[in-house]
Amino acid sequence: MKRMTVLVLASLCAWPTVAGQQLDYVRAVTTPGEGRLVTIDDYWLLAFSHTYDIRLPEHVAQGQKLEIQIKEEGDTWQSEQFTVTAISIYQDLCRLHRQHPSQDGRFPSDAIYIQPCTSE
Repeated sequence: MKRMTVLVLASLCAWPTVAGQQLDYVRAVTTPGEGRLVTIDDYWLLAFSHTYDIRLPEHVAQGQKLEIQIKEEGDTWQSEQFTVTAISIYQDLCRLHRQHPSQDGRFPSDAIYIQPCTSE
């Protein structure tokens, strides 16, 4: 049993790890005026997401309360407020976070994905 435990631990340590993408946090971004809202419903052990096409301002800053337009069934649009608590960017992909991401990433929250996007 002891030998098997050592073998399992050794194989886990030898497993190659892949570095996650390096996110930068910025204070403001320029957007094309449209993006995708991903909402997260967290039920303790399970998380479900929903994706919506949206319209948003072309200039967004951290802490800003946005008035976004969410596309519903057909061609109808609904207005909703979205407060940007953090902005992360990786290459030309930005995420506007409703809650600041946790360090370990285990607690996702609603976010708006925008591409292309540039830091101001």
